Amino acid sequence: MSPETILRKEDCEALRTAEELIVWIESVHAQFEATDATRAYARMGKGLVKPFYEEIVPLGDLARHKYLGQPHFCLRPKIGNQNYDAEIINKSSSHEHIKRIEFTSTYRDADFALRLEYLNQHGAVFMSGPVWRDGTKASGGQIHVVPECIDYDNNLNDLTDLIKRRVSIKLGLSYAPNTIIAIVFDDVRHRSTTHLPQLQTYLRDTLSDQIRGKFCGIFILGTSGKTFLEYSETSSV
Repeated sequence: MSPETILRKEDCEALRTAEELIVWIESVHAQFEATDATRAYARMGKGLVKPFYEEIVPLGDLARHKYLGQPHFCLRPKIGNQNYDAEIINKSSSHEHIKRIEFTSTYRDADFALRLEYLNQHGAVFMSGPVWRDGTKASGGQIHVVPECIDYDNNLNDLTDLIKRRVSIKLGLSYAPNTIIAIVFDDVRHRSTTHLPQLQTYLRDTLSDQIRGKFCGIFILGTSGKTFLEYSETSSV
């Protein structure tokens, strides 16, 4: 199978229960892990791969944490430039209740893309420390990665600064009143098990004030699939 055919827009945007979404995501993961070529393609983030990893995979983690065993809730990713990335549809009554989700990532940035490109070239990469390219990709510029030890004592401040910057960007845009912001972070690097109480306090006391009036709630999701926090000004989604 050609890597380009693994993801189709109509499959990505299908309406599914939590269980159905998780099974489909796992099947896509298996296809991307099948060969060296498919793994390399997935790392480059081309085509639908980018929204798959930045929006659909976190939506699957959200489904696992919050909606398993609730068939009246369905989830639907949305591919495109609209001001939301997914819908959560509550069909428990005669009138459907819809919440929209806007995802933002604190770690999938230009540096992360360079690390994945370096990983494709060399088979291994350090995930901390400076990373840069000499010149441009088109001119054959080489990527350099310098390993660096992580100071976990400062990690929480680094994470909250990243969250603040991502949220600030979103606050400058327009959203429907039924939109929830979902922040995805690397909970392996930032050791969420150590910092979870402080992160919960930051979510409740600081971040909730920042988003009030713009978003109706916040989800915080770790890339490991283990960390999930939420804050809502309204009734449960």
